Amino acid sequence: MTISNSDFVHWHVHSEFSQFDGLAKIDQLALQARKMGFPAIALTDHGNIQGWIKFLQWCRATKDKKNKDIPYPPIKPILGCEFYLSRQMDIGQYSQGKDRTKIIRQNQPDGRRGNRHLNLFAMNHKGYENICRMSQKSFTKGFYFDPRIDIDTLAEHSEGVMGSSACMSSVINVNLMYGKYDVAKEVAGILKEILDGNFFLEIMYHGIPEEKEIAEGIFKLSKDLDLPVICTNDSHYIYDRQGESHEVLLCMSQGRCVKDPKRLSFGYHEFYLKSAEQMYKMFGSIPHVFSNSVAMAERIDTADIEKNLFGGMRLPHFEIPKEYSNAYDYLCKLAEEGMKRIGWDKSEEHVKALKMELEDVKVAYESNNYDFSTYFLIVRDYIQWSKEKGILVGCGRGSGYASVLLRCLDITYGVDPLEQGLLWERFLGFDDKIFVKESDFGLTEDLVQKAADIGDDLTDERELEEDFGGVDRY
Repeated sequence: MTISNSDFVHWHVHSEFSQFDGLAKIDQLALQARKMGFPAIALTDHGNIQGWIKFLQWCRATKDKKNKDIPYPPIKPILGCEFYLSRQMDIGQYSQGKDRTKIIRQNQPDGRRGNRHLNLFAMNHKGYENICRMSQKSFTKGFYFDPRIDIDTLAEHSEGVMGSSACMSSVINVNLMYGKYDVAKEVAGILKEILDGNFFLEIMYHGIPEEKEIAEGIFKLSKDLDLPVICTNDSHYIYDRQGESHEVLLCMSQGRCVKDPKRLSFGYHEFYLKSAEQMYKMFGSIPHVFSNSVAMAERIDTADIEKNLFGGMRLPHFEIPKEYSNAYDYLCKLAEEGMKRIGWDKSEEHVKALKMELEDVKVAYESNNYDFSTYFLIVRDYIQWSKEKGILVGCGRGSGYASVLLRCLDITYGVDPLEQGLLWERFLGFDDKIFVKESDFGLTEDLVQKAADIGDDLTDERELEEDFGGVDRY
């Protein structure tokens, strides 16, 4: 049986944002994964999510740093983080049913100051938000040598989150390595429960003897708990030839020399972005670990994440009166009342200006999903609250002072913007053609078709380096 890269997804990948541990530059990592033809790829940096946005952009980019077309189709980005799971943090009191926190604390083996690895992934935008919250808490409330979370924190922010058993340094795998199968089983069951079944087990082999022992326990856990198993490679650099450079990086992280026998070393140069065929040589006898990698990736709703991140304005919910169907209708009503209150309803010039501004607000929402209606209502709300509480409020500033609409909403006050010749257009910074639909450009479809026509004829990694500005040498 043969296998192609389109039949496999890498779920355990580190970049330069795994400080002094990951060697892969995010742009080169994404481009190489796209060139190799993987359908998706995860990013699981140690203890932080700082590379997420850059990773998203390079997985979808159509131009490289030299503004040349990228001849490879986009790849589905999976946003993850290899969290440090601690026995206890001074946060979180969540508990349901059995005391899960107590079980984790008691049975987490010693080592690495009690902090063990756990991979978590955002399944949708809610999961994105929850992992962001956990990451923030890991630094602000859980930091002790590493940014840590505990099981209570995970349970509190588990909606939309998928998890995996991670590497040899995880709670599950270390217990398996120590021969504590019952403990590993209980911990895996707890994580499956917390994550509502969205939990899978990783098997990996980099030449380390203990990984074989762990793999046996992993398959037993899979059978006993009905958990899917996925083969992964703990990727810390892109190409196999970068193994020695990675050893130097690890020395830098510890302030030790390469010849120091006490330095941290991975021991084997197998921690790179392997092809599906290379993975198949190790795990080909258990093909479901490949199909599972793709099936689990299909659970990830990347479109929901991108829509909420880049599809327009992200605003808090604003409650509008029930008699109005949407924020825009309510905004128009308030603006009309404001015009009458000021007396501008009798001025044809002001009526025309307000109509234009409201039309621009409507077009901005319909064409680009910019919800200025809700935004203006929120601003009006806290401006009114401030005035009621006796808090000083300015008359407005910058281009907002030129708006007839904002004046009618009592957000600004002072001179008549039309008398002073002030321009509303400056507020949104657009001309009459800026609000166009993405489909009007036709760029995405054309580039995808172009990539399909070109095909994957660049098979040598050095061609990738030449095309995209070179791979950084360490």
